[in-house]
Amino acid sequence: MIRFLTAGESHGPGLTGIIEGLPAGRYIDIGKIDEELARRQRVPGRGGRMDIESDRVRVLSGLRGGYTLGSPLTLSIDNKDHVNWKAQMDAVHGATDNPVTAPRPGHADFPGAVKYGFADIRNVLERASARETAMRTALGAVAKQLLAHWGIEIYSRVLALGPLALDGATSELALWRDRVRQPYGVGDKELQRQADELIAQCRREGVSVGGVFEVAAFNVPVGWGSYVHWDRRLDAQIAGALMSIPGIKGVEFGQAFALAVSPPGTAGDELAWDKERGVHYVGNVNAGLAGGTTTGQPILARCAVKPVPTLMPGLTVDLRSKKVTAPLAERSDTTMVPAAAVVAEHVLALTLLVAGHSAPDRY
Repeated sequence: MIRFLTAGESHGPGLTGIIEGLPAGRYIDIGKIDEELARRQRVPGRGGRMDIESDRVRVLSGLRGGYTLGSPLTLSIDNKDHVNWKAQMDAVHGATDNPVTAPRPGHADFPGAVKYGFADIRNVLERASARETAMRTALGAVAKQLLAHWGIEIYSRVLALGPLALDGATSELALWRDRVRQPYGVGDKELQRQADELIAQCRREGVSVGGVFEVAAFNVPVGWGSYVHWDRRLDAQIAGALMSIPGIKGVEFGQAFALAVSPPGTAGDELAWDKERGVHYVGNVNAGLAGGTTTGQPILARCAVKPVPTLMPGLTVDLRSKKVTAPLAERSDTTMVPAAAVVAEHVLALTLLVAGHSAPDRY
């Protein structure tokens, strides 16, 4: 069984990730992991934190000469901003004389402080931060390389930034490949310009914009996942994994909500046969999943991303004084959408890697 774990705080010394259960003898290109980290870091809408960090991965265990050993693979990413937070974030002598006591609306601050009984909300916000997704991107970059064993490719694109629609048409795999290095995963230069201008406007006004992105997996074999038990249904696993990305408030497969309000009809795809492909689906109404199992069609999931609440905090209540006040101001992205789309590729890759390892045609 493959499983993974991440650890680390946003302004701590760094992030750590462990993958257990990888097969031995698989080559892992560390340079490709760093390339994926750079994709997450250098997308439109990023804030000042990404001007400080230059994410690169270090391997602490499980790899020798570039090949997996079968033992747990441990990765590490340094937080360069930690140098500015040593006094507050030291593991032994971390300063607590200036606690954060005003929870930010829209974040995990208040429920996290209540759950664990914290008087200093920094104990919550440091771990709840989206900084953790840097390590999930690194682990997912490993998963992407292993999924190539089946010829699986995973991409993403931004469909909308606030009211601005960027790309809604279903495209072929060749177009996804071609647009992977394009801003927003969109090939239209005019739409790219409009998106850049919207983000620039939000930055000038000190507000944030949400949006929708789509993540896709191609060439996934038939039969991954299971219809037998509820917790093994792959659509449920993928939806849960995507919802775990900070800022994601909704997930749909394909155009599920449009299908739900369409005129009465058949909510499925036809089956066909030819000598080259054998039995296969025609169309992709169900976005590559049926009954919790893969159908052989592309898996398509759309995610709704909320605006960054740090930039539009409103008012809060200081938990110590019980007075209405303004919450703590932290550095923040103008939009999370392009970065979350890149993270989603790697979260999907990790989920598919686990599913593929338990499939009949595993390694």
